[in-house]
Amino acid sequence: MIYIKKGPPPRQMAHMVSEIKSSQEWKKIKAGDTKAIREKFDQLPKEVIRERLLEEQHYLCAYCMRRIKNDGRNTTIEHWYPLSKDKERALDYGNMLAVCDGGRSWKGGGRKVLCCDAGKGSKSELTVSPTDCQQMKKIIYDKEGFIKTGPRDEGMENDIKILSLNGKWKNDQFIADTATELVKGRKDAYLRYKRVIKKLSDKGMCTSAKIKKLIREIEMELQRQEFAGVLLYFLNKKYNQLRKRGL
Repeated sequence: MIYIKKGPPPRQMAHMVSEIKSSQEWKKIKAGDTKAIREKFDQLPKEVIRERLLEEQHYLCAYCMRRIKNDGRNTTIEHWYPLSKDKERALDYGNMLAVCDGGRSWKGGGRKVLCCDAGKGSKSELTVSPTDCQQMKKIIYDKEGFIKTGPRDEGMENDIKILSLNGKWKNDQFIADTATELVKGRKDAYLRYKRVIKKLSDKGMCTSAKIKKLIREIEMELQRQEFAGVLLYFLNKKYNQLRKRGL
């Protein structure tokens, strides 16, 4: 996961939400009437909403950081707080994230391990939010491609399990990666980081200033590379190490 700075909703969406909420039909819908609430949500301009979400998220899934695009089949508008549990927040842009299909479209053999929204289901409540800057500062990665928290946060760790971001485990043993190969993807991102550092070191250019420049370049990308958060995590770690050494 990587921090997402939320902005205002698209003007077209805001106008439609205002119309829906002022209607007698909406006012008559009872909290918990998921079908009726979803019918109203489905009236919103999904393509416009997805595009704004993608711009905010630099075209990465809010949970796993895989590349996503404005495609209703492979990209879902996720309600961070479940639509089934809060009528008002069902139409709140601030409660919406763009996420991948979680492996639903995967065609490989065997039982697939779903992740992200597909893994958690529609009723699970999360405590971890990519829009919470302080929480995102606790996210760490290891060299094998696993996502963790540091210092350990039990609530966030539980949500990582709910979202299946570390694949399938049994008796504290890693059994299988997700259908979308999240663990492999994050490990590959770490290896990309190692190649970047080696290249800089070979040229005698591995300094805190150079690392900071690379960090800024990644942060400024309109469409970030997949698993950019992993690369940023290790680059920031390297930057701090070099700064402490006065390099």
